[in-house]
Amino acid sequence: MNTAGGREAAVSPVVGVMLMLAVTVMIAALVSAFAGGFSESPDKTPQSTIKVRASLYDNRTYFDHAGGDPFSLNTIRVALQAGENKTTLRKTDTNGIVVNFTQVGSTETTIRPGDTFYIESETPDNILHENNGIRFGNTLFLKNQEVTWMIIDTRTSKTIAIGSVYL
Repeated sequence: MNTAGGREAAVSPVVGVMLMLAVTVMIAALVSAFAGGFSESPDKTPQSTIKVRASLYDNRTYFDHAGGDPFSLNTIRVALQAGENKTTLRKTDTNGIVVNFTQVGSTETTIRPGDTFYIESETPDNILHENNGIRFGNTLFLKNQEVTWMIIDTRTSKTIAIGSVYL
């Protein structure tokens, strides 16, 4: 094609704009794919249904895994709160403020649906014979008191399960 100046145009401006737009869209798609893959957390927080019961007679709080994802006793903490009294417990607290943090009938630490684990507390000195409470360190939870509990995944700091139980 000859123009008034004697030069030939190889590509029309419309085709050039379309090519630049296509390259821009492809680069945006690549950046989005990489950024989306890198922002995802490698650890998924387990979600479980837990039923809790307390036994004042043997100073234990039982956690029954009723369904959902399995989790490890080594990667959780249990938060308990009643009014102003609150405490957070881990398996590593054993021989400290927790006497026992164990799966019932097994030496495994992975809790699956159908499994039960318990936290055994210290015996409260002044209420031992009346079975009136459970104590973890300086925190005392009394009989007929509603205690809110929460199981937290220590890897992601997110809640696995939450609920309340009356002692």
